[in-house]
Amino acid sequence: MKHLVRLTALAALLLGLTGCHAPGEAQPKTSAAPMELKIYAVPPPQTLQLAGALGMALGARASVTSPAPGKLLVYAAPEAQISVGKAIASLGQSSATPSPATQVELHFWVVNGESGTGADDAALKPLASALDSVRKNMGPLHFSLDQVVSARTSTDGHDASIVATSASGYERGFDFAVNGVDGEMMDLRFGYDDHGNRGLAKFRSEVNLRSGQYVVLAQGPGACAHALPGESAPPCPTTPDLRLLIVRANILSPNT
Repeated sequence: MKHLVRLTALAALLLGLTGCHAPGEAQPKTSAAPMELKIYAVPPPQTLQLAGALGMALGARASVTSPAPGKLLVYAAPEAQISVGKAIASLGQSSATPSPATQVELHFWVVNGESGTGADDAALKPLASALDSVRKNMGPLHFSLDQVVSARTSTDGHDASIVATSASGYERGFDFAVNGVDGEMMDLRFGYDDHGNRGLAKFRSEVNLRSGQYVVLAQGPGACAHALPGESAPPCPTTPDLRLLIVRANILSPNT
């Protein structure tokens, strides 16, 4: 799509610089100008598209051919050659190396909730606002930290994942990708897979959130873990009433 936009802009620029007319339009009578042949270096992957765009813009007043990828031969009047040179230079500037991808830092918390009043884990103090919202909707609860996982990713369009082992010995998979960043807002894609397969086991979502904001991505019933193959079940005197998956994403400065 970006290449198509650039090629369309190239054709429009040529039409403006050379005073070309769209096909079928009457053209003013002008004295014949001497023709000259010039060769231009262009991005090899765009050679054929550029040749087509130039041919469309210049029409019958020029001949555009490509002897090899990355090269265009243009046979046209000198004033048209000037326009072609300016247009190709403009395309090169717009095709310059893109700005670096935005770096994003992610933190995931797996949190257990117990019914009744009580103190939350001190480690959960930064999440107080998100946890208070859960209490407001569900009544008295107090929370303990089960696991926290941190990662970095960027807006390069690639999916990323981390596999971390929980305190009970099971692996948990955290998948994530940044679909886009607009100012302080991010469009993020998440996945969660608890291989203990109990309580909050699997989750997939796409969320739009602000940098630094804590969001409860999912909640489900708490559960004691199954025994690992060949091992006895880990102690679980009290099954958690609730399990939460909470995330915070921060946009990092370029020098971080």
